[in-house]
Amino acid sequence: MKTRLPLIVALALAGSATAPVHAADTPAAASPALSASFVDPEAPENREVREIGERAINRLGVTLVNEVAVAVSKGGAEKALDVCHLKALPLTGEIVSGMPRITAVKRTSLKVRNPANAPDAADQLALEKVDKDIQSGTLPKVLLQRVDRPGEKPEWRVYRPVGMAQQCVTCHGPTESLAPEVKARLAERYPKDQATGYAAGQWRGLLRVSVSDTPPPPPPAPAKTAPATKAPKKT
Repeated sequence: MKTRLPLIVALALAGSATAPVHAADTPAAASPALSASFVDPEAPENREVREIGERAINRLGVTLVNEVAVAVSKGGAEKALDVCHLKALPLTGEIVSGMPRITAVKRTSLKVRNPANAPDAADQLALEKVDKDIQSGTLPKVLLQRVDRPGEKPEWRVYRPVGMAQQCVTCHGPTESLAPEVKARLAERYPKDQATGYAAGQWRGLLRVSVSDTPPPPPPAPAKTAPATKAPKKT
């Protein structure tokens, strides 16, 4: 029986899972230069990172939902596909306004639509863990993962499972039920699409933010300029 989920949203969440597969219930070396393990998100020492991550995810989720809803109301589902195709989560600068500790954001899935959103090895662990939990009848509200690379500070990743709202089925439902114009636009935009066959309430993938271990240093204060000196008066 498939678990029904009270979910954020599932909007253009991504293409095929190509990262290496590892057991998701134990710490694992995700690559020779990277190791990833899950930590207790409820532990007091992890509370700050988890709360920062969840606030950022909430903001991103609302933004994505609103953008697609506006596109659908103006031009139908095929227009929403265009918006999702052109939508790129920010990669440089301050990623989430007013939240300088957010260093990366990503949407990913075991069945991605856009190959750019394919999971890396650490994401793959998180996806497999959630899939295993769902199969056993449970669903974590949030995952907290520590990613370590030699010579670098730890990267903290906060993941939130997302799933299919009823309106998402228009573009992610069974292929035979999709409108002809949606099928045509999917073939044009995402020729390797795997993100169909869903029903409302099913798990779709993960929304992830990376949180820096410590706050970034404040920007340097602007240099003070010496006051102009007045020339002496001639007598």
